[in-house]
Amino acid sequence: MTKKDIHILDEAIQYLCEKQDRIVITRQTLGINTDYDFLREIQTIEMLFEGLLEDRKNIKSTFLFRSTSGWTVQYFRDKKKYEKGEKYFLNIYFSFVETDTFD
Repeated sequence: MTKKDIHILDEAIQYLCEKQDRIVITRQTLGINTDYDFLREIQTIEMLFEGLLEDRKNIKSTFLFRSTSGWTVQYFRDKKKYEKGEKYFLNIYFSFVETDTFD
């Protein structure tokens, strides 16, 4: 993971830190992995992101994603084929349906 990747991930996690109370409430309400603390949530996000960084080298697409345990990490890029240092957009959301629950 490059410094650029770490910076992008850190910004996304910082935003999610502000919403962590909603994540806890959602888990408790639905009864899904209610024992997860926010550190576990961050580990899950990092695992998904690192997997996407590997996927982007082998999968030819402008859109890649990975999901587990309510988290979805989406990776958008302009070209289908991986280029070192490419610009990309990252979207991370927590939901048990395919929609953002923060707005």
